[in-house]
Amino acid sequence: MIVLPAIGSQLIATTSLFLMPALMSTLQAKAGLSDRASGLLLSMELAVSAFTTIYLTAFFHGHSFRRWGGRHRALFGGALAIAGTAVTLVSPAVPMLFATRLAAGIGAGIVGAEATSVLSRGVEREKLIAIVTIASIVNAAIWLAVLPYMVDRLGYRGPYLCLLLVAMSGTYLLRRLPSVSSRPDSGQQQLKSSFNSTAVFVVAAIFLTQLGQGAFWSLEETFGARAGFSSHAIGILLSVATLLLLLGAVASAWISGRLGRFYSLFVLIALNAISILLISVITVHWIFVAANVLQSITNLSSVICQLGLAASLDRTGRVVAAGTSLVTLGNGLGPGLSANLNDVFGAPSVGIVVLAFNLVALGLYYAVSLHEAERPRVPASLT
Repeated sequence: MIVLPAIGSQLIATTSLFLMPALMSTLQAKAGLSDRASGLLLSMELAVSAFTTIYLTAFFHGHSFRRWGGRHRALFGGALAIAGTAVTLVSPAVPMLFATRLAAGIGAGIVGAEATSVLSRGVEREKLIAIVTIASIVNAAIWLAVLPYMVDRLGYRGPYLCLLLVAMSGTYLLRRLPSVSSRPDSGQQQLKSSFNSTAVFVVAAIFLTQLGQGAFWSLEETFGARAGFSSHAIGILLSVATLLLLLGAVASAWISGRLGRFYSLFVLIALNAISILLISVITVHWIFVAANVLQSITNLSSVICQLGLAASLDRTGRVVAAGTSLVTLGNGLGPGLSANLNDVFGAPSVGIVVLAFNLVALGLYYAVSLHEAERPRVPASLT
């Protein structure tokens, strides 16, 4: 009851993020947008989606729309994403693109808020999040292979036709989303207690790690060129790195179950930050390849562990929904950060800044681990 609708929501909310490189180049080559305009368009869509999820998670539930079930809200968001993407196919005019992608971003944010709130009520949350993440990666890999042919025939409409098909199929899966209702009194109490200092530390750490990921990923081709790789070789390497994300997603549940959630988080985040630093600073061929392999394996596995921790803090789903939206927001804002750092200080500065972000995130998680260790345990029968 949970997995299929959650997969549908993930397809709607994250496909544009995975397809960002293809969307960026297509908008520039086929729609005539400048680098800045295309980047702003994509960042706007992702940021609007993230902020919509955060807003609805914090304020929507328990207020004027309580009479609507979660399924109805999710289907409304899916319909809005479908409508916005369908109208995107009409014209490549910049005002039209910004208006339609704004609507699609809002729809994706509504879907993400509702579906993640339901997913957070399941058991073995790391496994659920891993399954949903694997589905989104497979979806992106398929479309990335098909998109060049669609762009050749349809121009800028090719990627957005892909997003339209994804929105339609994802909304169909959302029809199975269970509607979980809560009593008004308990809902208000949960609303007040969800975002305590521990939850704030967790979502802040998630945002910092993903801001670093977005900054790093947007400059991967620059790092590869500095290491002496041709554009063709970089493309092959990035394709392999994307497939290795699956390995990290599969391994996350296993690692968390055997090493413990916090120890797994510390190790994965530290290894990921070190690998990014090596990629950005050292220009030796084999180090670049080895560090990219390590970065890919530890990337999504650390994200899944972080979201699993967020889900464990609050069964209303507000914390994990906010964390999921900040994954999108951080990755969406990362390219702008890396572009400015690269222009002013050079590409190696990105790795240093990412390392600093991750060190702060590790400090936040350490504080959370101390708080959780002191908290009295509630018997499983009462949770």
